[in-house]
Amino acid sequence: MSVKKKLSIIIVSYNVREYLIRCLESILKSKDYEDVVSEIFVVDNHSKDNSFEMVKNKFPEVSLFSNQKNLGFTKACNQGIKKAKGDYILLLNPDTVFPEKGFEKACVFMEKNENVGILGCKMIDKEGKLLYSARTFPSLSTSISSSHSILNRLFPGNPLSKRYLLKDLDHFRPAEVDWVSGSCLLAKKEMLDKIGLLDENYFMYVEDVDLCYRAKKKGWKVFYFPFVTFVHYLGKSTSQNRLKMQLEHHRSMYYFYRKHFRANSFLKFLVFSGIIVRLIFVSLGFIIYKLR
Repeated sequence: MSVKKKLSIIIVSYNVREYLIRCLESILKSKDYEDVVSEIFVVDNHSKDNSFEMVKNKFPEVSLFSNQKNLGFTKACNQGIKKAKGDYILLLNPDTVFPEKGFEKACVFMEKNENVGILGCKMIDKEGKLLYSARTFPSLSTSISSSHSILNRLFPGNPLSKRYLLKDLDHFRPAEVDWVSGSCLLAKKEMLDKIGLLDENYFMYVEDVDLCYRAKKKGWKVFYFPFVTFVHYLGKSTSQNRLKMQLEHHRSMYYFYRKHFRANSFLKFLVFSGIIVRLIFVSLGFIIYKLR
């Protein structure tokens, strides 16, 4: 099967000029670039660090969008998706490094498996540590067991975090999962045309969970694909205003619940309380992490 020139890459950028340079250079240097990639879009959300001018001058191969304000991750991604012509869409964070070779394998896997609509690759941090980028759908227990929670920071082997983060998953072979991180999410354009684009009610965060949830409800499969590895430098855009982004994250979680699940007032109160508890646990987790 051939995936020649079938991939459109969409990168949303906000004040991460140096990381964006590294990301784009890694794509253009990749052995898969000439064969697989048909186009690269950078959607700049009104950066103040001359990111737009840098891309325009240094990377003429890239198609640019310049927003007059920060529209958020979801709206910016949809801008690129609407213009994309590839059969496959890769949503990629600017603080990642594209693999030198091998990404063609991910596209071929999607090509061979017609019912796989979304695929997430293996992610590691700058020190080579595995990042749990494939997970189960969130539940009430997620409020105390997420990756940044104090429970996971202090007791990483606890059963709640292991279940949510799929820590026991065989990270050396493909596996069907509930959802994969939007920092490196490969989707079939055919699937997006049928189920719709990202829900723009999410400014950022949880839009990846929502997309995977909607895909699976329509019969598409979501897969973790470990034969391709990306380096992720983690949250270089969101760290610019960490408190605001944490509040936005938890607002998105509550919206996801209200959108997909019917419940009485008491259950809504429980879910809302759980999200507040998660915000507290995550905040404590960050404090402990910085003190170490």
